This record gives sequence, structure tokens and C-alpha cells, in this order.
Amino acid sequence: MALEGTLQDMSLSDLFQVFRMGPKTGILLLVSGAERGLIYVTTGRPIDAAVMRGAERQVVAVHDEAVIRMLLWDDANFVFRHDPAVGERPIKIAHDSEWLVMEGMRRRDDPASAMPYQKITLDTQLQLSPLPGTAESGVSLDVNQWRILSQVAGSPNVRTICDATSIQPEQAIRIIAELLSIGLVEIVAPLRKAPPLRPRQDPVRAMVPAGTPVLAGTGGAVGSVDESSEPVVARGLLDAIMRRIRGL
Repeated sequence: MALEGTLQDMSLSDLFQVFRMGPKTGILLLVSGAERGLIYVTTGRPIDAAVMRGAERQVVAVHDEAVIRMLLWDDANFVFRHDPAVGERPIKIAHDSEWLVMEGMRRRDDPASAMPYQKITLDTQLQLSPLPGTAESGVSLDVNQWRILSQVAGSPNVRTICDATSIQPEQAIRIIAELLSIGLVEIVAPLRKAPPLRPRQDPVRAMVPAGTPVLAGTGGAVGSVDESSEPVVARGLLDAIMRRIRGL
């Protein structure tokens, strides 16, 4: 079954992470306007690529430069088809996918635009990503990227990271977009409040008007129906997230 969609739904850097975790072997075809790109993937790693233009399919970029050119596309349709025969092709791409993604982000004027479905603000909360076992380790981070990465686990939001590192918000958001693109950090989804729970009523109490004295279920004491009791909302999800952050 083919994997298909648009880069507005899933960026090329996200696709590389999917291929790596699979790991997948096959051909990724992308179409952006008059340009068409091909990326050959073997066990999750891009091994060859080309970008062609127009009906005559003039080759305008190959290998590493072709992948970087496609990483700069904001809108394109894609389809990935599994093809074991790709594993027989020679390796023509010199760098791993993390290096290629990072280089593509560095060439962008606005790296955050590469992920339109993930908005980064000063109130955004981040967490470190669990790296897959097959993750490549060729990526090289600069000093500011390391500074921000070191603050992620202990900071409630991007604003606090900026204060701790003295990095300007615009630059910090750019760096965070780069770290997101290679899967080193994740955006924490905001917690939704649980709907208020209705207090559980005894069947006998449900038949008695409020304020009417009735016998308590176990102690035999006389009491009245209490309509003001508030349920306690479970904090299991919040506690689990806090344990995860403290454990990083």
C-alpha cells in the first residue's frame, strides 16, 4: 500500500523519520509545480535522488543537492512506493538524512515555515524526543543548538528557555524549528480539562427531594442529599508527563 499526501500534511523531514523507523525501502516521488523529484530509500536511508523540470524532464539537481532542493519545497504532492529492488542501487548520497535536513533548514529564511502544522510561540512547551534505535548520529549541532537542547527538559516554555540562554526569541524559535525537523525535540500538546463528573447518586437518594433526611448507606446516620459536592478530576495524565520530564 502506497504512502501518499502533501508536504502540508507531512514534511519531507517527517517522512525521513518515518522511513528510518520502518525501516523502509522504496521510491519517494514528489511533484511541486513544474518540478518532479525522486528519492531512492534503502532501509530508511536516502541513497540517491534527482530533481527534473518540465515535460522534457531536464535534470536540475542530483544526489545530496537534489534532496536539499526538495527540502526547500513548501508545497508538493508525494507518494512513496515500497520497492525491494532499490536496495540493489549504488549509494550516491554522501550525507545522512539528519545532515541533509539540517542543511535545508539552514538555507531557509524562515525554518518554522517548513512545518506549517506545528506553530512555535514563546508559550510553546517542548520535550526531548525518544530517539529510535536506528537513528543516525552524523548530525552536528552548533553551540546555540546545544544550549537550547540542554534547557528543554527543565523549562516550562520557550520564553523560559530564552531567559535562561539569553538567546533572542526570533533566533530561539528558528533553532527550535531546526531541532524539531531532525526529531530531537517535540512539542507538548496542551492538556485538555476533563469534563466535570457528575456525583454518583444512590438510587434511593435519587428518588428523594433534596434536603430530605435519609439514612446513610453504611453508618446508619441521618443526613441529607448534598448537591454541592464537587468531583475530583483525575491527574493521571499530568502526573505521567511530569514524571517523564523529571526523568529526562
